[in-house]
Amino acid sequence: MAYEASEIMTATALQYKSSELQKIKDYTQLQDLMKAGITDSDAVQFGNRAIEQGFLKLMDPDNPSKVADMAVGVSAAISIRKYMNTASEKVITYMTGNVWPKEVEDFQVSAYGFTDYNSSDIVVRKFRDKNMFYGISLKKKKTVKAADPTLINKAFSSAFDGEEFDDLKEELVQTRIEYFADLVIEAVEKEIILKKDIKNFDSLKTSNKKELFEAKQKDKNQFGSKSYIDTKGYARANDGYLSSNTKDPNSMRYFVNSKLADKTNNTLWDAFENIMDKGGSKLAENLINIILKQNLFEELEAKELGDRKFDFALVTGIASASPSGIVNIQSGKVISLKTTLCGLSRIDNQYKGDYKVVQDIEATKKSSAAKIFFKLVKGGLNLLDLEVRYKGSFSPQPQFQGGLNKDFKRLLDKECSGGPG
Repeated sequence: MAYEASEIMTATALQYKSSELQKIKDYTQLQDLMKAGITDSDAVQFGNRAIEQGFLKLMDPDNPSKVADMAVGVSAAISIRKYMNTASEKVITYMTGNVWPKEVEDFQVSAYGFTDYNSSDIVVRKFRDKNMFYGISLKKKKTVKAADPTLINKAFSSAFDGEEFDDLKEELVQTRIEYFADLVIEAVEKEIILKKDIKNFDSLKTSNKKELFEAKQKDKNQFGSKSYIDTKGYARANDGYLSSNTKDPNSMRYFVNSKLADKTNNTLWDAFENIMDKGGSKLAENLINIILKQNLFEELEAKELGDRKFDFALVTGIASASPSGIVNIQSGKVISLKTTLCGLSRIDNQYKGDYKVVQDIEATKKSSAAKIFFKLVKGGLNLLDLEVRYKGSFSPQPQFQGGLNKDFKRLLDKECSGGPG
């Protein structure tokens, strides 16, 4: 599993009272927190020994990026204590991951195509209260004014949960094969990739474009582990197709990126827009549920949890730290699931029509990156900002990313207690 440093840093900070955390102002103090580490083994619990070791390896006080994560952890811990309504009581933190600690494993929820529908990065409770648990989805940013981190980073098709989307997903698969195979053909015409280096190129071009896209029969000595479309170099580079200089305008990666950056009459992006449009209100509702965890409480109520209760919140730690000694720890942001559900209820009462996903044409035109932008709206109110983007390679599906639109944040702040802030 992947280990996120800010999670163990937050758990470390939660060992301390809010009054103690608020005194942390400089770089050396952050390093001292990391050197002290987990001072109470009962206060921070792990699913197994391997997960424990994986997290503890991140506690490196000589690594500036990890010290910056410690600053984020302090910000998040203060906010979490405020959310739990305890400034000084001992807090138990459970580190989640692919294996959750036994005391909280019943809170795991696999639903809607996700094994981690309950996306809590940590679960916390007060030491004296063994029945009330709080799931925390942790995010981080350097300043209050910085863009909020994405709330979702999943494969594009993950939003299309349900048999009614099977035809759309297959349509997307075929569109991707056709589009990227045609780019490989164009790259051969431009001699970025030499025709002789693709076995049976002429026959593949007319009868097996899937092989041009997947490149299962490629020459691994020339292309390594990369498919043709994911090749970074080019035939005449010093390192051939294995060259890693993607800024070279002659390279395959530069060529593909430039094609994806051009949104005009782009059949691939047009296909994504068309599929989003065909998904209609069902797709919009899926995205709300996936991103905002709309049905999490219902899923948990269906479990046999006895007297145990579970709340959930998005917590963003806001801080930065540099070895020069500049440390800026600000108040974190907490948005509880109860607040989000309040906002959705207000929208359903105040705005007519269905939820729908529409392309953000202005944002798409402004971007020169390999991505397009959408908004999830209802009755003129923008709820979510969404983007579909390629990150590093083109063989896998693009990623769905998204977060709260400023209009939705304002509604939460104005009409639902405990909005962003």
